[in-house]
Amino acid sequence: MRLTNRAQGDRTLILELTSMVDIVFLLVIFFMVTSDFARDARAEVSLPRLDGEQMEGMEEAGMYINLDEHGDILLSTSEPPVSLEALAERLSVYLATEGAPLVTLRADKQAPIVIFNEIVRVLEASGVSSVRMATEVPSRP
Repeated sequence: MRLTNRAQGDRTLILELTSMVDIVFLLVIFFMVTSDFARDARAEVSLPRLDGEQMEGMEEAGMYINLDEHGDILLSTSEPPVSLEALAERLSVYLATEGAPLVTLRADKQAPIVIFNEIVRVLEASGVSSVRMATEVPSRP
């Protein structure tokens, strides 16, 4: 007597990929939106070239303060320039919501030094103890 397993040939694996595709699309949308926010914080400024301390990892700062060549203070490329008083108000809100302030100052190399010094005074008065200064690394021959 010979026993055969008829069910062995009928076995097919059904794999539902619908939920996986949904997750992939959500991740794509998430990264597209966050990359736009990161780009929005950095205005186009011509940074000074300087051999400075290079960070090993890319650690994003919580707040970018951009100073363009005309002396305008930009916190975002989608917003109009702010005054020093408005900067102080935004800093107080930022410091109230964030624990340790991470601030990066991006000043154009042609920016008025008077405005730069005023921004540093506002940062100091607001309680920001350390600020990163963004520079462009000179190219090596």
